[in-house]
Amino acid sequence: MWHALIALFGLVFLVNAQPLARANDLYYTAITPVSDETRYTTLNPNAELKEFNKVKHSKGNIVFTSGERITGDRLIVNHYDDESFTTTADIEVGMKYPSSSSTGATLTCIEIYVDMSADDAGAYMINGGIGKANAEILLTCNQTRTYVYETYFYGY
Repeated sequence: MWHALIALFGLVFLVNAQPLARANDLYYTAITPVSDETRYTTLNPNAELKEFNKVKHSKGNIVFTSGERITGDRLIVNHYDDESFTTTADIEVGMKYPSSSSTGATLTCIEIYVDMSADDAGAYMINGGIGKANAEILLTCNQTRTYVYETYFYGY
């Protein structure tokens, strides 16, 4: 936690706040083409995947959520990535918050916005999650030429 004195219009305020997480607090893989042999579930057959809530909007647009925003939470980490392929590909993305053994903020909500050329995609919690100070996430999509996602991690 840090403290700051802020002078505004002749008034002085003492502000107590925790610094926002940096972008490097989120480890993520590139949007990676996979085969049946290299899929996360093939390499980790005992992994328990918890599916995110999924809301499909127009074709190729999906919003995945886990948890919900609460009073007093804040944006912890935001990340964006996109990739295009010359032919359709099955892809996966792995994310881990925090990126190292440091202590993360307690998570209240994770939102993932996905736009792709395929008809469907998946988002799964591998470890940690809402109410915890860590999260490992797997994003999947089959037979896509384009894949774009943006993640928002909220917490306190």
